[in-house]
Amino acid sequence: MKVSGFVGSPRKKGNSDVLVDTFLDGASSSGAEVKKFFLADLNINQCRGCFRNCVLKPGTKCAVFRDDMDMLLDEMASADIMLFASPLYCAPYSAIMARFFERCLPLWEMEIVGELGTMDAFKLINNPVKGKKAVVGLAQDFKDPGAGELAFTAYKHNICNTYMMEIVEKIHVTDVRDVGDIRKKREELEKIFKLGKELATG
Repeated sequence: MKVSGFVGSPRKKGNSDVLVDTFLDGASSSGAEVKKFFLADLNINQCRGCFRNCVLKPGTKCAVFRDDMDMLLDEMASADIMLFASPLYCAPYSAIMARFFERCLPLWEMEIVGELGTMDAFKLINNPVKGKKAVVGLAQDFKDPGAGELAFTAYKHNICNTYMMEIVEKIHVTDVRDVGDIRKKREELEKIFKLGKELATG
């Protein structure tokens, strides 16, 4: 079992980072191989929107850039479970996480079968992450869980609709502001650890 965690926060040891560490610790306790990727530390160029150049060829490499996305896409293809976690920024998840998701388009291998600009334009040939299990995590300042609604909607759109994975669990930690505030929420962290352990066992 291979479990990968992707941190979309710019703050090391921040609340999203601790969330991912805790989940991966739980998975590791079940014997899973775990890896964490702190996206802010990696070289991820901004997608140029020329997606047909990526999706109309085999493999999982961007047609334009040679950067750390080459490694990340390979890691996604080989993972069994993936956790995507971010702080709540300006209603959705962070720009760091958004840039990462935009650059995941090379996971698709498609062929043109219809009119461009329509939903029937492409036929899927391959997607190495299709059907894989995903967990989404969000850490937010606001006490009201409803503040994270747009972020979870965006997660679902990208992870399920676009990349065809299955979101099996949602982690939502509210009322955390300063770096490490999440460590005060011991019951939440215990649940996150247990969730990582259970999913890695399953």
